[in-house]
Amino acid sequence: MKFVCYKEFDDPQEPVRPGLLYKNKTLPLGRVIAVAEAFHPRGLAVPEDWNALVARLPAFAEAVKELTQGKALDQVWPEVGVLPAAPVPRPNRILAIGRNYAEHAKEQDSDVPDEPIVFQKASTSVIGPGQPIVIPPHIGRVDFEGELAVVIGRSGRNVPEAEALSLVAGYTLMNDVTARDEQRRAFARSLPWFLSKSRDTFGPMGPCLVTADEIVDPHKLQLTTTVNGEVKQQAGTSEMIFSIPQLIAFLSRHMALEPGDVIPTGTPSGIGPLRPGDTVEMHIPEIGTLSNPVIGEEEWGGEEAE
Repeated sequence: MKFVCYKEFDDPQEPVRPGLLYKNKTLPLGRVIAVAEAFHPRGLAVPEDWNALVARLPAFAEAVKELTQGKALDQVWPEVGVLPAAPVPRPNRILAIGRNYAEHAKEQDSDVPDEPIVFQKASTSVIGPGQPIVIPPHIGRVDFEGELAVVIGRSGRNVPEAEALSLVAGYTLMNDVTARDEQRRAFARSLPWFLSKSRDTFGPMGPCLVTADEIVDPHKLQLTTTVNGEVKQQAGTSEMIFSIPQLIAFLSRHMALEPGDVIPTGTPSGIGPLRPGDTVEMHIPEIGTLSNPVIGEEEWGGEEAE
C-alpha cells in the first residue's frame, strides 16, 4: 500500500489530505483514493492527527483490497491532478543518522563510527515532492543527501533487534539538505548539527510512504540521486554500517519510539552542492522518485513550507 498526502487546490488555506496511491495495468498513471471518503462508509474512522493516522495504516489493509479489487473506485482523483505533499507532513520527530555508509564517512574525512551517530532535524523543515528547496543568501555551501527513511508506526522501548521491524509502518525517501559551511563551523566549536540541518525546506520527503509489507527487505534497495539529470549518488542500502533493526534497537534503548517518528538512515557517498536553478531527484524503484527544484530565497517570498 502506498500512502500519500495531497492538496486538491493550490491554496494556502487548502488542507492537506491523506490518500492511497493505486496503480495497475489499466491505471498506469495512478489514482489517489481519498482516505476519508473511502473509509468512512466502511466504518473506519480516520484520525485527525497525522501521526495517529500512520499508526492506523495496517487497519486499512483489508478495505484497500476491497477498493482495488472491486468497483469501488468512486472517490478518486488522477495522481497527476492533485498537488502532492510529504507523506508525513509534520513528523513527531526526525531522528536522523549520520555517517552510516563507510564511503560517506571517508569522503567527510571521518572515522567509521562504532555506534550510530544520531541527530535531530526540525519537523518544520519538511516539504513535499515538487516544492522548492530554498537557499538563503550568504549561507555558503548547501548540500543534498539522499536517504531511505523509516517511518515508525508502533510505540516501543528497549526493542530487541529481532523485533525491531515490527515497529515500522513503512518507508519513504528523504533529502537531508544540509548547510555544509554552517555544519563545519558547528563541528569546529563542538556544537550540535541541528541548526545546519533544520532550515525551512531543508527536509524534502516523499513521494509516498510504502507500507512495510510491500518491502520484504529494506536492505536490498538501490538508491540513486541525480542533480539536473546527472547521477551523483548510487548505492545499495545493504551498504549501511548499522542496519535498520540495529538503529531502531539502539534508539529505543535511549527513548521510547512513537508513531510518526521518522528515521532517515544516512546518506551514501557522492554528496555535493545545490544551487538555485538545480533540480535534485532521489529514486528507489520500490518507492518512486522524490524531485525538488532549488531556488534562491528572493524567489520564494517567505512562503511557508507545507
